[in-house]
Amino acid sequence: MPALPGLDRIMMNCESLSLETLTRLYLIKHHLFKKARKTDLVTVVSDVCGLHAQAVTTPYLSLWNRVEDLEDALLDEALYKAKSLVKTWVMRGTLHVIPSADLPIYSKALRRMWFEHHGRFMRAPDWPLKEERRNVIYPKILEALAQKPLKRKDLNGKVRSLLKVDSQPYKKLFSSWGGILKETAYEGLTVCAQPAERESCFARLDKWLPHTDLNKVSEEEAHEKLLVKYLRGYGPATQQDFCLWSGLTASDAKEAIENAGSIIEEVRVEGAKGVFLLLKQDFRLLGSIDVDEKAPPCLLPRYDSFLLGHKDRTRIISDEHRQRVFKSKAGDIAATLLVNGRIVGTWRYKKTERMLTIMITPFEKIAKEDLKEIEHKAKDLSQYMGTEDCKLSIVS
Repeated sequence: MPALPGLDRIMMNCESLSLETLTRLYLIKHHLFKKARKTDLVTVVSDVCGLHAQAVTTPYLSLWNRVEDLEDALLDEALYKAKSLVKTWVMRGTLHVIPSADLPIYSKALRRMWFEHHGRFMRAPDWPLKEERRNVIYPKILEALAQKPLKRKDLNGKVRSLLKVDSQPYKKLFSSWGGILKETAYEGLTVCAQPAERESCFARLDKWLPHTDLNKVSEEEAHEKLLVKYLRGYGPATQQDFCLWSGLTASDAKEAIENAGSIIEEVRVEGAKGVFLLLKQDFRLLGSIDVDEKAPPCLLPRYDSFLLGHKDRTRIISDEHRQRVFKSKAGDIAATLLVNGRIVGTWRYKKTERMLTIMITPFEKIAKEDLKEIEHKAKDLSQYMGTEDCKLSIVS
Protein backbone atom coordinates (compact mmCIF):
# COMPACT_ATOMS: atom_id res chain seq x y z
CA MET A 1 0.00 0.00 0.00
CA PRO A 2 1.51 3.38 -0.99
CA ALA A 3 2.40 5.84 1.74
CA LEU A 4 -0.07 8.63 2.37
CA PRO A 5 0.94 12.23 1.56
CA GLY A 6 3.26 13.63 4.19
CA LEU A 7 3.45 10.35 6.10
CA ASP A 8 7.08 9.59 5.29
CA ARG A 9 8.18 13.06 6.40
CA ILE A 10 6.31 12.70 9.70
CA MET A 11 7.75 9.27 10.39
CA MET A 12 11.27 10.50 9.65
CA ASN A 13 10.62 13.35 12.10
CA CYS A 14 11.84 15.90 9.51
CA GLU A 15 9.04 18.25 10.43
CA SER A 16 7.03 19.10 13.49
CA LEU A 17 3.32 18.48 13.71
CA SER A 18 1.21 21.57 13.29
CA LEU A 19 -1.33 22.53 15.93
CA GLU A 20 -4.08 22.28 13.30
CA THR A 21 -3.12 18.68 12.56
CA LEU A 22 -2.90 17.89 16.24
CA THR A 23 -6.34 19.33 17.00
CA ARG A 24 -8.00 17.34 14.23
CA LEU A 25 -6.27 14.18 15.37
CA TYR A 26 -7.68 14.61 18.88
CA LEU A 27 -11.15 15.34 17.49
CA ILE A 28 -11.02 12.19 15.37
CA LYS A 29 -9.81 10.06 18.28
CA HIS A 30 -12.57 11.42 20.50
CA HIS A 31 -15.26 10.81 17.86
CA LEU A 32 -15.99 14.54 17.73
CA PHE A 33 -15.13 14.88 14.05
CA LYS A 34 -17.49 12.10 13.01
CA LYS A 35 -19.93 10.35 15.32
CA ALA A 36 -19.68 6.62 15.90
CA ARG A 37 -22.51 4.15 15.44
CA LYS A 38 -24.56 3.43 18.52
CA THR A 39 -23.50 -0.22 18.34
CA ASP A 40 -19.97 1.02 19.07
CA LEU A 41 -20.92 2.78 22.31
CA VAL A 42 -18.59 0.73 24.52
CA THR A 43 -15.75 1.21 22.03
CA VAL A 44 -16.24 4.98 22.19
CA VAL A 45 -16.02 4.91 25.99
CA SER A 46 -12.83 2.88 25.70
CA ASP A 47 -11.34 5.21 23.08
CA VAL A 48 -11.78 8.32 25.25
CA CYS A 49 -10.49 6.48 28.34
CA GLY A 50 -13.75 6.79 30.21
CA LEU A 51 -16.55 9.30 30.60
CA HIS A 52 -16.28 11.76 33.47
CA ALA A 53 -19.26 11.08 35.73
CA GLN A 54 -19.03 13.45 38.70
CA ALA A 55 -22.06 15.31 37.29
CA VAL A 56 -25.02 13.03 36.53
CA THR A 57 -25.70 14.38 33.03
CA THR A 58 -22.09 14.52 31.84
CA PRO A 59 -21.66 10.93 30.56
CA TYR A 60 -24.94 11.13 28.64
CA LEU A 61 -24.11 14.44 26.97
CA SER A 62 -20.53 13.36 26.32
CA LEU A 63 -21.86 10.34 24.44
CA TRP A 64 -24.51 12.38 22.63
CA ASN A 65 -21.68 14.41 21.08
CA ARG A 66 -19.96 11.21 19.93
CA VAL A 67 -22.60 8.60 19.09
CA GLU A 68 -25.31 8.69 16.42
CA ASP A 69 -28.96 8.40 17.43
CA LEU A 70 -28.10 8.16 21.11
CA GLU A 71 -30.81 7.47 23.67
CA ASP A 72 -30.21 7.55 27.41
CA ALA A 73 -31.45 3.98 27.60
CA LEU A 74 -28.44 2.80 25.58
CA LEU A 75 -26.00 3.96 28.26
CA ASP A 76 -28.23 2.68 31.05
CA GLU A 77 -28.47 -0.71 29.35
CA ALA A 78 -24.68 -0.96 29.07
CA LEU A 79 -24.19 0.16 32.68
CA TYR A 80 -26.90 -1.70 34.56
CA LYS A 81 -28.12 -4.63 32.45
CA ALA A 82 -25.38 -5.83 30.10
CA LYS A 83 -22.84 -4.37 32.55
CA SER A 84 -20.35 -3.90 29.73
CA LEU A 85 -19.65 -0.53 31.36
CA VAL A 86 -19.13 0.23 35.03
CA LYS A 87 -19.07 3.45 37.05
CA THR A 88 -16.39 3.82 39.68
CA TRP A 89 -13.58 6.08 40.91
CA VAL A 90 -10.44 5.98 38.78
CA MET A 91 -8.26 8.84 37.50
CA ARG A 92 -7.49 11.63 39.98
CA GLY A 93 -10.03 10.36 42.51
CA THR A 94 -12.98 11.16 40.22
CA LEU A 95 -15.98 9.11 39.11
CA HIS A 96 -15.82 7.75 35.56
CA VAL A 97 -17.72 5.34 33.39
CA ILE A 98 -15.26 2.84 31.90
CA PRO A 99 -15.53 -0.51 30.08
CA SER A 100 -15.93 -3.31 32.61
CA ALA A 101 -13.30 -5.32 30.74
CA ASP A 102 -10.76 -2.55 31.47
CA LEU A 103 -11.46 -2.35 35.20
CA PRO A 104 -8.45 -4.56 36.14
CA ILE A 105 -6.13 -2.14 34.29
CA TYR A 106 -7.50 1.01 35.90
CA SER A 107 -7.80 -0.58 39.34
CA LYS A 108 -4.31 -2.06 39.51
CA ALA A 109 -2.66 0.99 37.91
CA LEU A 110 -4.26 3.58 40.19
CA ARG A 111 -4.84 1.81 43.53
CA ARG A 112 -1.49 2.58 45.16
CA MET A 113 -1.69 6.25 44.10
CA TRP A 114 -4.97 6.63 45.98
CA PHE A 115 -3.66 5.25 49.24
CA GLU A 116 -0.25 6.91 49.07
CA HIS A 117 -1.27 10.31 47.71
CA HIS A 118 -4.84 11.28 46.80
CA GLY A 119 -6.54 9.63 49.77
CA ARG A 120 -4.21 10.92 52.47
CA PHE A 121 -6.89 13.29 53.80
CA MET A 122 -8.55 10.29 55.51
CA ARG A 123 -6.61 10.67 58.75
CA ALA A 124 -7.36 10.70 62.46
CA PRO A 125 -9.03 12.33 64.29
CA ASP A 126 -11.65 12.97 61.58
CA TRP A 127 -11.42 9.43 60.18
CA PRO A 128 -10.87 6.00 61.75
CA LEU A 129 -7.33 4.72 61.34
CA LYS A 130 -6.48 2.92 58.10
CA GLU A 131 -6.04 -0.42 59.88
CA GLU A 132 -9.46 -0.09 61.50
CA ARG A 133 -11.08 0.84 58.19
CA ARG A 134 -9.53 -2.17 56.47
CA ASN A 135 -9.96 -4.77 59.23
CA VAL A 136 -13.24 -3.68 60.80
CA ILE A 137 -15.26 -1.37 58.52
CA TYR A 138 -14.63 -2.98 55.10
CA PRO A 139 -16.04 -6.34 56.27
CA LYS A 140 -19.16 -4.61 57.59
CA ILE A 141 -19.67 -2.84 54.27
CA LEU A 142 -19.41 -6.15 52.44
CA GLU A 143 -21.81 -7.74 54.93
CA ALA A 144 -24.31 -4.93 54.44
CA LEU A 145 -24.15 -5.34 50.65
CA ALA A 146 -24.33 -9.13 50.67
CA GLN A 147 -27.97 -9.33 49.51
CA LYS A 148 -28.38 -6.36 47.17
CA PRO A 149 -27.06 -2.89 46.28
CA LEU A 150 -28.00 -0.11 48.69
CA LYS A 151 -28.42 3.65 48.60
CA ARG A 152 -25.64 5.56 50.28
CA LYS A 153 -27.79 6.63 53.24
CA ASP A 154 -29.18 3.11 53.74
CA LEU A 155 -25.70 1.61 53.56
CA ASN A 156 -24.49 4.21 56.04
CA GLY A 157 -27.23 3.31 58.52
CA LYS A 158 -26.76 -0.42 58.16
CA VAL A 159 -22.98 -0.31 58.54
CA ARG A 160 -23.09 1.98 61.57
CA SER A 161 -25.69 -0.30 63.12
CA LEU A 162 -23.42 -3.30 62.55
CA LEU A 163 -20.47 -1.40 64.01
CA LYS A 164 -22.50 -0.21 67.00
CA VAL A 165 -20.61 3.09 67.11
CA ASP A 166 -21.56 6.72 66.67
CA SER A 167 -18.34 8.60 67.43
CA GLN A 168 -16.96 11.55 65.47
CA PRO A 169 -14.48 9.60 63.28
CA TYR A 170 -17.41 7.66 61.83
CA LYS A 171 -19.59 10.61 60.84
CA LYS A 172 -17.79 11.26 57.51
CA LEU A 173 -17.56 7.63 56.43
CA PHE A 174 -20.24 7.91 53.76
CA SER A 175 -19.63 11.46 52.59
CA SER A 176 -21.27 12.43 49.30
CA TRP A 177 -17.74 13.14 48.01
CA GLY A 178 -17.01 9.44 48.18
CA GLY A 179 -15.67 8.87 51.65
CA ILE A 180 -14.89 5.27 52.47
CA LEU A 181 -16.81 4.06 49.39
CA LYS A 182 -14.16 5.70 47.24
CA GLU A 183 -11.56 3.80 49.21
CA THR A 184 -13.37 0.45 48.89
CA ALA A 185 -13.69 1.11 45.17
CA TYR A 186 -9.92 1.47 44.87
CA GLU A 187 -9.52 -1.66 46.97
CA GLY A 188 -11.63 -3.48 44.38
CA LEU A 189 -14.47 -4.23 46.78
CA THR A 190 -17.31 -2.00 45.58
CA VAL A 191 -18.63 -0.23 42.48
CA CYS A 192 -21.55 2.06 41.70
CA ALA A 193 -24.85 0.31 41.00
CA GLN A 194 -28.04 1.52 39.34
CA PRO A 195 -29.42 4.61 41.11
CA ALA A 196 -32.71 4.29 42.98
CA GLU A 197 -35.06 7.27 43.16
CA ARG A 198 -32.24 9.39 41.71
CA GLU A 199 -29.96 8.49 44.59
CA SER A 200 -26.59 6.80 44.27
CA CYS A 201 -26.42 3.09 45.01
CA PHE A 202 -23.46 0.81 45.60
CA ALA A 203 -22.80 -2.88 45.08
CA ARG A 204 -20.14 -5.42 45.90
CA LEU A 205 -17.84 -5.91 42.95
CA ASP A 206 -17.89 -9.69 43.35
CA LYS A 207 -21.70 -9.62 43.07
CA TRP A 208 -21.99 -6.97 40.36
CA LEU A 209 -19.21 -8.26 38.08
CA PRO A 210 -18.59 -11.79 39.41
CA HIS A 211 -16.19 -12.81 36.65
CA THR A 212 -13.85 -9.83 37.02
CA ASP A 213 -10.34 -10.68 38.18
CA LEU A 214 -8.53 -7.53 39.26
CA ASN A 215 -5.29 -9.45 39.70
CA LYS A 216 -5.04 -10.57 36.09
CA VAL A 217 -2.38 -7.86 35.52
CA SER A 218 0.49 -6.69 37.70
CA GLU A 219 0.84 -3.04 38.66
CA GLU A 220 3.72 -2.62 36.22
CA GLU A 221 1.72 -4.16 33.38
CA ALA A 222 -1.30 -2.04 34.30
CA HIS A 223 0.76 1.17 34.13
CA GLU A 224 1.97 0.28 30.66
CA LYS A 225 -1.49 -0.70 29.43
CA LEU A 226 -2.99 2.47 30.88
CA LEU A 227 -0.34 4.55 29.09
CA VAL A 228 -1.12 2.86 25.77
CA LYS A 229 -4.85 3.42 26.27
CA TYR A 230 -4.16 7.06 27.11
CA LEU A 231 -2.04 7.60 24.01
CA ARG A 232 -4.75 6.02 21.84
CA GLY A 233 -7.11 8.73 23.02
CA TYR A 234 -4.80 11.68 23.74
CA GLY A 235 -1.52 11.13 21.90
CA PRO A 236 0.64 12.90 20.93
CA ALA A 237 1.13 13.82 24.56
CA THR A 238 3.99 14.43 26.94
CA GLN A 239 4.94 12.48 30.04
CA GLN A 240 3.66 15.43 32.07
CA ASP A 241 0.31 15.21 30.28
CA PHE A 242 0.01 11.54 31.19
CA CYS A 243 0.86 12.28 34.85
CA LEU A 244 -1.70 15.09 35.04
CA TRP A 245 -4.43 12.97 33.45
CA SER A 246 -3.78 9.75 35.36
CA GLY A 247 -2.54 11.06 38.69
CA LEU A 248 0.52 8.79 38.51
CA THR A 249 3.95 9.90 39.68
CA ALA A 250 6.64 10.91 37.22
CA SER A 251 8.68 7.81 38.06
CA ASP A 252 5.73 5.48 37.40
CA ALA A 253 4.99 7.26 34.12
CA LYS A 254 8.63 7.13 33.02
CA GLU A 255 8.82 3.39 33.68
CA ALA A 256 5.60 2.81 31.71
CA ILE A 257 6.97 4.80 28.76
CA GLU A 258 10.19 2.79 28.80
CA ASN A 259 8.25 -0.50 28.88
CA ALA A 260 6.09 0.58 25.93
CA GLY A 261 9.02 2.00 24.00
CA SER A 262 8.79 -0.41 21.08
CA ILE A 263 5.34 0.88 20.04
CA ILE A 264 5.90 4.60 20.76
CA GLU A 265 7.61 7.27 18.67
CA GLU A 266 8.76 10.71 19.80
CA VAL A 267 7.48 13.70 17.79
CA ARG A 268 7.69 17.48 17.97
CA VAL A 269 4.82 19.94 17.93
CA GLU A 270 5.08 23.42 16.44
CA GLY A 271 5.24 26.11 19.11
CA ALA A 272 5.33 23.62 21.98
CA LYS A 273 8.21 22.69 24.23
CA GLY A 274 9.22 19.15 25.05
CA VAL A 275 8.93 15.74 23.46
CA PHE A 276 5.53 14.33 22.57
CA LEU A 277 4.75 10.62 22.52
CA LEU A 278 2.71 9.04 19.74
CA LEU A 279 1.75 5.43 19.11
CA LYS A 280 3.41 4.24 15.92
CA GLN A 281 0.07 2.92 14.69
CA ASP A 282 -1.23 6.52 14.65
CA PHE A 283 1.20 7.75 11.99
CA ARG A 284 -1.03 6.53 9.17
CA LEU A 285 -3.98 8.35 10.71
CA LEU A 286 -1.87 11.50 10.91
CA GLY A 287 -0.97 11.24 7.26
CA SER A 288 -4.62 11.11 6.22
CA ILE A 289 -5.71 14.29 8.00
CA ASP A 290 -6.93 17.22 5.90
CA VAL A 291 -6.45 20.35 8.00
CA ASP A 292 -8.71 22.33 5.67
CA GLU A 293 -11.72 20.12 6.42
CA LYS A 294 -13.81 21.94 8.98
CA ALA A 295 -14.82 20.15 12.15
CA PRO A 296 -18.48 20.29 13.28
CA PRO A 297 -19.42 22.38 16.33
CA CYS A 298 -19.83 20.58 19.65
CA LEU A 299 -21.84 21.37 22.77
CA LEU A 300 -19.63 19.63 25.30
CA PRO A 301 -20.92 19.11 28.85
CA ARG A 302 -19.19 20.06 32.08
CA TYR A 303 -16.02 18.01 32.70
CA ASP A 304 -16.00 16.50 29.21
CA SER A 305 -12.98 14.25 28.77
CA PHE A 306 -11.78 16.17 25.68
CA LEU A 307 -10.74 19.04 27.98
CA LEU A 308 -8.92 16.97 30.58
CA GLY A 309 -6.18 15.09 28.75
CA HIS A 310 -3.37 17.65 28.51
CA LYS A 311 -1.55 20.10 30.73
CA ASP A 312 -1.15 22.78 28.04
CA ARG A 313 -4.64 23.78 26.88
CA THR A 314 -3.68 26.74 24.69
CA ARG A 315 -4.31 24.45 21.69
CA ILE A 316 -8.03 24.55 22.41
CA ILE A 317 -8.53 27.80 24.34
CA SER A 318 -6.86 31.20 24.57
CA ASP A 319 -5.14 31.98 27.86
CA GLU A 320 -7.30 35.10 28.31
CA HIS A 321 -10.45 32.94 28.42
CA ARG A 322 -9.08 29.96 30.31
CA GLN A 323 -10.47 30.89 33.72
CA ARG A 324 -13.97 31.21 32.26
CA VAL A 325 -13.88 27.45 31.60
CA PHE A 326 -11.46 26.06 34.17
CA LYS A 327 -12.98 28.03 37.00
CA SER A 328 -11.18 27.01 40.17
CA LYS A 329 -8.52 24.85 41.75
CA ALA A 330 -11.36 22.64 43.00
CA GLY A 331 -11.82 21.47 39.43
CA ASP A 332 -15.06 23.15 38.33
CA ILE A 333 -15.11 22.96 34.52
CA ALA A 334 -17.84 24.67 32.49
CA ALA A 335 -19.86 23.27 29.61
CA THR A 336 -18.14 24.48 26.45
CA LEU A 337 -18.94 25.40 22.87
CA LEU A 338 -16.38 23.97 20.46
CA VAL A 339 -16.05 25.45 16.96
CA ASN A 340 -13.54 23.82 14.63
CA GLY A 341 -11.74 22.28 17.58
CA ARG A 342 -11.40 25.42 19.71
CA ILE A 343 -13.40 26.57 22.72
CA VAL A 344 -15.18 29.79 21.73
CA GLY A 345 -17.68 30.04 24.59
CA THR A 346 -19.62 28.36 27.37
CA TRP A 347 -23.25 27.26 27.39
CA ARG A 348 -26.08 26.21 29.66
CA TYR A 349 -29.67 25.20 29.15
CA LYS A 350 -33.14 25.30 30.61
CA LYS A 351 -35.62 22.57 29.81
CA THR A 352 -39.38 22.47 30.06
CA GLU A 353 -41.72 19.83 28.71
CA ARG A 354 -42.05 21.65 25.40
CA MET A 355 -39.00 23.90 25.10
CA LEU A 356 -35.23 23.58 25.33
CA THR A 357 -33.53 26.95 25.72
CA ILE A 358 -29.79 26.93 25.09
CA MET A 359 -27.90 30.01 26.27
CA ILE A 360 -24.45 30.57 24.80
CA THR A 361 -21.91 32.97 26.28
CA PRO A 362 -19.34 33.52 23.50
CA PHE A 363 -15.80 34.72 24.13
CA GLU A 364 -15.77 36.46 20.77
CA LYS A 365 -18.14 37.16 17.89
CA ILE A 366 -19.31 33.96 16.22
CA ALA A 367 -19.37 33.92 12.41
CA LYS A 368 -22.81 33.62 10.78
CA GLU A 369 -22.02 30.30 9.10
CA ASP A 370 -20.83 28.86 12.42
CA LEU A 371 -23.93 30.16 14.17
CA LYS A 372 -26.14 28.33 11.68
CA GLU A 373 -24.33 25.07 12.37
CA ILE A 374 -24.67 25.66 16.12
CA GLU A 375 -28.41 26.19 15.65
CA HIS A 376 -28.65 22.82 13.89
CA LYS A 377 -26.70 21.28 16.76
CA ALA A 378 -29.08 22.86 19.27
CA LYS A 379 -32.07 21.37 17.44
CA ASP A 380 -30.41 17.95 17.54
CA LEU A 381 -29.94 18.34 21.30
CA SER A 382 -33.58 19.34 21.66
CA GLN A 383 -34.64 16.19 19.84
CA TYR A 384 -32.36 14.08 22.04
CA MET A 385 -33.84 15.66 25.19
CA GLY A 386 -37.39 15.09 23.96
CA THR A 387 -38.63 18.68 23.69
CA GLU A 388 -40.91 19.93 20.92
CA ASP A 389 -39.02 23.12 20.21
CA CYS A 390 -35.64 24.75 20.74
CA LYS A 391 -34.48 28.31 21.29
CA LEU A 392 -30.88 29.43 20.98
CA SER A 393 -29.90 32.70 22.65
CA ILE A 394 -26.63 34.60 22.92
CA VAL A 395 -25.97 36.09 26.35
CA SER A 396 -23.12 38.20 27.68
